[in-house]
Amino acid sequence: MAKPIIMPQVGQDIETGVIVEWHVKENDYVKKGDIVALVESDKATFEVEAYESGVLLKLLYDAGAEVKVLDPIAYVGEPGESIEEPQTTGGSLKAEGFGDGRPVRDHPQASLEAATRQGRAGVSVSPSARRVAREHGIDLSKIQGTGPDGRITKQDVLAAIPVASAGSEAKIIMKALIFDCDGVLADTERDGHRVAFNKAFEAKGLAIEWSVELYGELLAVSGGKERMRHYFDQYGWPDDVADSDTLIKELHKLKTDFFLQIIESGDLPLRPGVARIVDEAIAANMTLAVCSTSHERAVNLVVEKLLGSQRKGHFSAILAGDVVSKKKPEPEIYNLASQRLGLEPSECVVVEDSRNGLLAAKAAGMHCVVTTNGYTEDEDFTEADLVVSELGDEPNIQVTLEEIKRIIKSS
Repeated sequence: MAKPIIMPQVGQDIETGVIVEWHVKENDYVKKGDIVALVESDKATFEVEAYESGVLLKLLYDAGAEVKVLDPIAYVGEPGESIEEPQTTGGSLKAEGFGDGRPVRDHPQASLEAATRQGRAGVSVSPSARRVAREHGIDLSKIQGTGPDGRITKQDVLAAIPVASAGSEAKIIMKALIFDCDGVLADTERDGHRVAFNKAFEAKGLAIEWSVELYGELLAVSGGKERMRHYFDQYGWPDDVADSDTLIKELHKLKTDFFLQIIESGDLPLRPGVARIVDEAIAANMTLAVCSTSHERAVNLVVEKLLGSQRKGHFSAILAGDVVSKKKPEPEIYNLASQRLGLEPSECVVVEDSRNGLLAAKAAGMHCVVTTNGYTEDEDFTEADLVVSELGDEPNIQVTLEEIKRIIKSS
């Protein structure tokens, strides 16, 4: 089945993006992770990757088109495979009949200055090069690019920075603080998800109860659906199960509803130090995000209910649920975060609580601080940049944002 490449959302309040240029053409073969397009929003410029390997079956928009976030912009699949034409939600432009139909030249976003998209006429600029140029006041039109087809790279811009300010770029390392949700923002695993799973089993008439100890073992499997399937494969499926997939879906929906009720009750507090370090990041104008494989609605509710709507408004991305196909320890969700935030992986620090999360962050090229909990305190965190039992509040603060910055710089 043909798979879409979507317009990424790089911030909670970003509704559209403009396709600056395509790096591929129809019928090209692309590998998962290949850059297919350069996109701009009013807050960032970033590259869009192919989510799957295959033939680029169709480009849905011309360069210059404004597209609503999460709408498909292209399709990848097997040669000759048919695709379903997307139903756009309005306000986007499509070269061949989709969207609002306005010519690109007439759209208000088409007036974006060419200088923000290119250096000299016809020469493309990488997003990281554009960001560095903006930070140091470098005129891109005066730089000779050394990349493919004269593309201006970050290194080209760094070479043009006066010696007096060149060191400052090297010092700008940490740009984003990214949190896992369960076990990091709150101790949701033992007293939230475990309890919700047991309520779901009871609601379906199943004589199953996951103890604190058993659930600790099951946490080695990432993802709630995957965790239940693993359990049933190990201990046996209920009698008279006609469709195992349907059972898993029904149980997971029940479990999610019960978990949301638990969060709504306010009985689960934030872990110590989470609100403090989020406030420090906000004060430092640092990018914030959450990356979790838990249900999207549940993760958003945890952030909204426990951190508060004011803090939530400062988060540029909350990635959760089935936004990626591979769970941690695969790095897919953190790779997506780097793309959505428009940042280099090395500029991001992840706060995780498990070895699977640590491995995912490191495989994505990010730094990682581990805050252990009762389920993970004995796991191997050799690769972590820092391991603490909690972030901590006064008078037991274990690490501050400034200390994390210094640790990352020294590494």
